[in-house]
Amino acid sequence: MTELELKFRLPPGARAALLKAVGNHGLATQSLAARYFDTPDALLARHRMALRLRAEDGRWVQTLKASLPDSMERLEDEVDVGPADAEPGPPDPSRHAAGEAGRRLLDLLERHPGSVLAEGFRTEVERRKRRLESHGATIEWALDEGRVVAGGRVHAIDELELELKGGDAAGLYAAARDWVARHGLWLDTVSKAERGHLLAHGRAHTPPARAEPPVLGSGHRLDARKMLRAIVAACLAQVLPNAAALIDGSADPEHVHQLRVGLRRLRTALREFDAQAPALAPETRQAVDAVFDAAGELRDRHVMLATLAPRLDRAGAPLADPVGGDEDSGLPDLAARLRGSAFQLALLRLLAFSHDAEPAVEGGEPDDHGADEDGRAALPHVRRRLSKLRRQVVRDATHFDALAFDEQHRVRKRLKRLRYLASFVAPLFPKRRVSDWLEAVEPAQDALGRHIDQAVAAARFEAAAAHDARAWFAVGWLRARLKDSAREGRRALEKLRKADPFW
Repeated sequence: MTELELKFRLPPGARAALLKAVGNHGLATQSLAARYFDTPDALLARHRMALRLRAEDGRWVQTLKASLPDSMERLEDEVDVGPADAEPGPPDPSRHAAGEAGRRLLDLLERHPGSVLAEGFRTEVERRKRRLESHGATIEWALDEGRVVAGGRVHAIDELELELKGGDAAGLYAAARDWVARHGLWLDTVSKAERGHLLAHGRAHTPPARAEPPVLGSGHRLDARKMLRAIVAACLAQVLPNAAALIDGSADPEHVHQLRVGLRRLRTALREFDAQAPALAPETRQAVDAVFDAAGELRDRHVMLATLAPRLDRAGAPLADPVGGDEDSGLPDLAARLRGSAFQLALLRLLAFSHDAEPAVEGGEPDDHGADEDGRAALPHVRRRLSKLRRQVVRDATHFDALAFDEQHRVRKRLKRLRYLASFVAPLFPKRRVSDWLEAVEPAQDALGRHIDQAVAAARFEAAAAHDARAWFAVGWLRARLKDSAREGRRALEKLRKADPFW
């Protein structure tokens, strides 16, 4: 079976307010002690599976969970293995052979002969739970408090889980929005199993999540709205883990970069499908834009300090940083924006849209204009958009170095949209044709990125020169290199112009 569950972290002091809000009627308390198993090289974790034995309600229950691609849903299979007052023995994967999750696990172990399952960590949780009827859905409300233990390391658990037990998924998302708006909760995509795996290996955060193509299935027959749902799901699969890591205190610039890439992909999808698929509420886009801008400031700061400042130092610049201060100084503000209700509510609306769990136009009827009767509107629409973006980009290829900065920046933004939109539908085309085209587009994107980064830095030093004359050295040094970087951009764009588009 599959489970649809949303997990939230709590701000300080929220536990009492949550318990008061849910009330005592039907509220039960459970003590849950679980042991999680994996191979020494984390084979299950790497394939997004979790196998545990948990003592609950006087019984040992063996549970296998397997995440689904680009989805908050998971496959889950539970087997009763005996009374809790007796040792359950080691977990037996064959107990799950009848279900899809079990077949995946058995196939995985068969492909890795010699793999041995061993206990990696434990969880000790006190759960307060009750069933709620909300927005037409039956929901299990579960407030967990406890800890994950791995060797000598401990991580505290303080979270709320909302799991759909019956009714429409739209009701789950609507209920989640209520709890987030009232109590300042934020989504956390790191499961207890993943948290234990990190703890066991001495890591605080999941690795930066990178872009993956959407799961389009028979994409040639998707209408625009269905394709957009799949694309939004893929974008969120990149955004959510990076956001969770940054909220949890990560100072890794790659988490910031990959969050921004995920948000840019999301913005591209919403823009390019706006005319043919229903638009989400304006506040959703506004919240995404605000976080995107905050992440952009941090990314620009990192480029300045990690790439340009060392070169300026070597050139003898008396001032190599126009701003000053710590590179990480903007992280608390970004984390606050990420866990803020505006962004969290936007994420929930986007998740609901990706699951077809509510109309995309909130408060109105879905609009299917642009989709023909047999559902083949999406791909022709994307092809037209790709061709138009390509024409706009290559039109400026031969004279890119003669364009004004604002026009150069516009070319770069169009190139990014071209790249991301192409990546969304790339799985529907022959790999060789796609890779040949990417061999041209990636160098162009890199070259334009270097040029724009230098131009932005020059403008910042020029602004700093108004109160610190030492900045003029950097202004002159950077401007002297802009002609060369613009020529590099032109040459890369000319190569892209000659590349055959795969679509």
